[in-house]
Amino acid sequence: MRQAILKVKAEGKKTHNVVLFPSSETVLGRSSECTVVLEDDRVSRKHAVLYFRGGQWFVRDLKSRNGTVLRNQLVNGDMPVQDGDVIGIGHSEIVFQWVEKNAGELVESDSDTTSVGGTGVYGITESSGVAPSDSFFDPGEIIARRAKSSFLNADGKTVVDHATHTGHDSANLCRMAFQLGKATGLKDIAQVTMDGLLSATDADAAALWLLPQEVKSTFRVSQLRLVAHADPDGREYLHIPESLAKTAIENREAILTRDQGSGIRGQTADGKNDVCTNTLVAPVRHEENILGLLHLYNESPEQAFTPEDLEYTLAVADTLGAALSHLTREKELIAHLDDIKQENILLRELLNKDTEIIAASSGMRRVGQLVKRASSGKATLLIRGESGTGKELIARAAHFAGSRKAKPFVCLNCAAISENLLASELFGHEKGAFTGATERKIGKFEAANHGTLFLDEIGEMSVALQSKFLRVLEGHPFERVGGNTPITVDVRVVAATNRNLEKDVSDGRFRHDLFFRLRVLEIIVPPLRKRKEDIPVLARHFLERLCNETGRRIDGFSQGAMQLLNEYRWPGNVRELKNVIERAVLLGTDAVIQKSDIALSSLRTTGDTNVSSLVNVPSGADLVAIASDSFAQADSENEDDTSKYAPMSLEDWEKQHIEATLQFCQWNKSSAARVLGIERTTLDRKIKRYGLDKE
Repeated sequence: MRQAILKVKAEGKKTHNVVLFPSSETVLGRSSECTVVLEDDRVSRKHAVLYFRGGQWFVRDLKSRNGTVLRNQLVNGDMPVQDGDVIGIGHSEIVFQWVEKNAGELVESDSDTTSVGGTGVYGITESSGVAPSDSFFDPGEIIARRAKSSFLNADGKTVVDHATHTGHDSANLCRMAFQLGKATGLKDIAQVTMDGLLSATDADAAALWLLPQEVKSTFRVSQLRLVAHADPDGREYLHIPESLAKTAIENREAILTRDQGSGIRGQTADGKNDVCTNTLVAPVRHEENILGLLHLYNESPEQAFTPEDLEYTLAVADTLGAALSHLTREKELIAHLDDIKQENILLRELLNKDTEIIAASSGMRRVGQLVKRASSGKATLLIRGESGTGKELIARAAHFAGSRKAKPFVCLNCAAISENLLASELFGHEKGAFTGATERKIGKFEAANHGTLFLDEIGEMSVALQSKFLRVLEGHPFERVGGNTPITVDVRVVAATNRNLEKDVSDGRFRHDLFFRLRVLEIIVPPLRKRKEDIPVLARHFLERLCNETGRRIDGFSQGAMQLLNEYRWPGNVRELKNVIERAVLLGTDAVIQKSDIALSSLRTTGDTNVSSLVNVPSGADLVAIASDSFAQADSENEDDTSKYAPMSLEDWEKQHIEATLQFCQWNKSSAARVLGIERTTLDRKIKRYGLDKE
């Protein structure tokens, strides 16, 4: 008689055999729910399956991440498996073999065979047998049956007057439960159980049968799998009578039966009937679920089981159920943790892709080189550039190119949070520190420990908070708002700003010592108008990404559209370019982006003083590029008045310019100061100096 088996050669593990049964599928994977568990990061949770159909064994890949190899080629669909074939899954090799055996003989690997208490043979395989499903056996007379063991009273009282016929009592059960709690795997749990039951009941044989893990309430007796058995005398194990197993599971009771003279009929694995005197079966339960059965029997009338043996075995079964449930939960948590790690790796790979600097200009290539140099170490990095140039992208690139890439990257926009709350965001607060502080909160510094903290718009931080921030940069511990416990962190700070910090230092708005502390390493990101070679590259990059996100199919840009993009000065820099491309993708109707799909603003760049409202360029209109960043350039409607050069002193020019700006802003001094890029107090001084007070 031939038996199909798998010889599993896992990396770092001993080779073991798995018996294949035509009536059930054999699933291979990393999950504890699989028939064959392969502990390998390259193996998917449910990787592949072997099944029998039409007299032939087949293997099918279950859409695994790294594929299944058979005969040096990837498995595609259902592929037949031949004797001696090697199935490659991750780092494991699984050899399919046909072996000749006597009827009913269980195939065991030497590496998976151990001794139980030094008295018998104990074997564990992934699936070494099934309960009879097509025949009925008379279980004999039921001597006792119990649904609950008095060894495990619900009220928690210890019962000391119960003992098995060999003298094992609740103290032995307690020691056994302690050993089960320390067991680290199914093999250890089964060994402790078999050893304890044989010693306590003096049984001729003991066995553990389990149901598949995915089975909860609806199942068949034929789904039971023999995972462990022990026979001190080395005799062939007699399987559970189907009717007895069915009765124990359906009634959720432990059952003790005894033959009345002719012997209870059992069945060997080859289908032959044999005789045993009494049999004990107990359901392995946890909460409302049946996990399997414990099976014990004796062939000698002198060793007949007692009702106390039944009580003890049921208590062992319930303790075993808790241990198996905890083991399953542990494996699920490990598998879930592995999945999270894989997802984390994938997310970091995606983040690395998102931090790629897309550029063709020499200026941005220099920035990329500086990022690589600045990525190592923990020195503070200052990134400067206009709004929308991609300062956060540069910060992410520096983080993920360095040694801290596996640690947190935490962002905080200092301009988006009020001055009162910024300290809480940075350093955290204790419960009750202020109104609304209903619980403790860790700050961004603690959240970024061992990683990188990116502070955008650092120039907006108040002078009062800059002092405390500087102390943390110098390595001093800090305290949460409302707390008194010193906290020390290891954080690399990357700061960004679009402000003129030198001017802020001279005006007293920014501490000069903090400025020099931040400027250990400095990267200046050029505006998009000064690296026009990047415009076509970035436009095509955004077009491809947005088409993938929206499902649109757009092949590129028309010549007029690309010319329009190249001639525009991009006051919003790369951010504005992305938004313009997104609008064109969503609203465009042609196979390519047309000039009419491009909507641009008439805002001046940072170097221009004239400000107008945000408008769209009319469809098909020519966009006149601004010739220079000169402050003397006027609006198109005043072009005739300024076309002739008139010599004047710098002081007179400044007076006229300030007066024109005040008139444009309808003498709103705060608005005029923002347009001029100076403080309100500075504007007041100049108005007084030039005698420009409105009458």
